[in-house]
Amino acid sequence: MSIITGIFLLVLMAALAAAMVSVISTSHVNLAADIGGSRAYQAARAGVEWGMYQLDPNAHAAALPDCVGGSPAIPGHTVTVTCQSWDTTEGVKQIRIYRIGSVAVATGAKAPGIERRIEVTVEKCRDATISAAPYDC
Repeated sequence: MSIITGIFLLVLMAALAAAMVSVISTSHVNLAADIGGSRAYQAARAGVEWGMYQLDPNAHAAALPDCVGGSPAIPGHTVTVTCQSWDTTEGVKQIRIYRIGSVAVATGAKAPGIERRIEVTVEKCRDATISAAPYDC
């Protein structure tokens, strides 16, 4: 009787140990995916900031800047920046609205399928009555 009870307890403890190993392994995989997602988010954010910087941040040009897209070099990620723009006027002020999007995809075998997207809307304004830089309204 004691041998049967001992075997039963050993099997029960082995099942509990296997369940604990499975839970711990799953939590480590989820933690790695969370870290990869955070890195991809920061890479996408860097791409958006790169796109905004291309829009004449110091307003030294008298004309409104054109959209710039591209692929800035960000380690561990493939980042694609896109830009669209629309023009409008308010009196003597020219306004251009930009929509800048960035998609960051993690590269490497350790981060398959991790992708983050960020999209921002930016406005630039030029006043025809301003004759010296900065030309922003």
